[in-house]
Order: sequence, then C-alpha cells, then structure tokens
Amino acid sequence: MDNEIQCEIHGARQEAYVCRHLVGATSGLGFNRDEPTEDKPFPDAWCNDCELIRAAHGGWNDKSEKLTTVSLLCSGCYQQAFIRNSIPDVTLDDLADLRWKCGSCDEWHTGPCLDFSIDSPYYWLKEYEALNVLNPSSSLRECPTFLDDDYCAIEGRDYFVRGIIRLPIIGTSEHLCWGVWGSLSHENFHILLKTSEDPIRVELPPMFSWLSSQISEYPETLSLKMYAHVSKPPLCPTFELEPSDHPLAHEYHNGISPERVKEIMLGRLKNNE
Repeated sequence: MDNEIQCEIHGARQEAYVCRHLVGATSGLGFNRDEPTEDKPFPDAWCNDCELIRAAHGGWNDKSEKLTTVSLLCSGCYQQAFIRNSIPDVTLDDLADLRWKCGSCDEWHTGPCLDFSIDSPYYWLKEYEALNVLNPSSSLRECPTFLDDDYCAIEGRDYFVRGIIRLPIIGTSEHLCWGVWGSLSHENFHILLKTSEDPIRVELPPMFSWLSSQISEYPETLSLKMYAHVSKPPLCPTFELEPSDHPLAHEYHNGISPERVKEIMLGRLKNNE
C-alpha cells in the first residue's frame, strides 16, 4: 500500500493527517474533513476550533496553516479519532443521574451502564451442570466438561474463552462492553490455561475465534469471525471482530451511537427489574 506507516497498535496501515488536537484520547472536539473518496479514504481532518481558523482565513492557506499543527496518524488511529470526536445529535449526558442495581455485585450505581455479560457459551446445556463439579482426583479445569468464570470445555471436544467486545461510543472516549464467549482451538485453549497467571502471555499472537454467544439486541451473532487478543492476567482477552455487514461488526469498527446505547441499556435494565 502506498504511504503506509507502522503503528504500535494497528500494525502496518495507511498514513493519515489530522490537527494535533485530535491526537490521543480526545473526544467531542468535532471532526471536520472533505468527503472520503476511493482515492483518498482518509482525507485530512481538523477539530472545530481549527475549523474556525480555516473559515476566518477563507480556507487552508499559508496564513491559516501557520496557526495550526498537523500530526501523522495511521488509518486505524484516524478512525478511532473520528469516532471519539464526531458530535452526535444525542448524547449520554441525560443519564448522568440514572440509578441502577448491578446484577453482579448487587450494588447500586449512578450513571450510564456500559457493561453487559453472558454467563455461558450458547452451546452450554443445562444437562452439563451435573458434570460441572470438582472431581476428587482432578481439578475442575482438567475435566472434559466444565464451566467457570473464564473458560469452558464441552465433552473434551469444544473449547471456549470469555472475553470482551468493546464498541466505541461515538462522540466519547467510552465503550459499550459485551462480555461474551468465543471458541478456541484445542491447542490455543490449553496454551491459555497453562499461562493463565503468566504475564508473558500478553505476547501471544491473536487467536482465531468464532463468537459463541447470542446477543439478543442483534440479528444472529453466533459464529461471527473474530480474534482473541490476550491480556495480562487477571484480565480476560479482548475480541476483535472481522469487518462485515453485520450490525455488531459495523458498530465495532465504526462506533455505536449514544442513542443506540441508551436503547440497549434501558431495555436491559428494565428486563432485569
């Protein structure tokens, strides 16, 4: 690819340019640019303050360009800056005083609820519960069928790990997080088990996985392609969804609107009352 740079986060990606205000973890600053084209999918971008400078000088020229600083990003970081700094019509501000009770810690919290989880893989059946007990001669994780907070095996044949899909919320630096399960190969599953307390596990390459949870707010989510990125213990992996036309994959790569987040959150909290 022409004009490619190496990013510590995203690897080899196309280069892109933004004003310095859009670099880092900034959010809600506005994201101004020309319309992307096939030849230029990542046009130069600038925040709302720099837009005032541009407009005051009749566009980008020698005078206006002296009053701002341009920074180089990879296309992946550019897309993240676009999601964080775009300004949506609906925000989460009106949920700042919302009180809700957490189903995990049973405590009351205030503000948006941005984490939801699924207890077991879709393929875990009620009949397996009787097998999910400690054998006196072995640990639970050595059994052919078991389920705990982080791992699951079914009949020594299918293997799963719990992880997180993080959807960036447009106009913010926040994420809506889905705690879900993904499949693993026999080899990768046992590698994770053996390194469950080893900080060096973070150096493991991404592991191919099929999404193994059905998220009710979306069309069929089973078997979406993704990769498990291993985190340092005790953190669980994060899942990277492959690009596709599926709404969940679209929100993973392009951001989820605050309006959609509110719809999901309020629906989940109401159903848990």
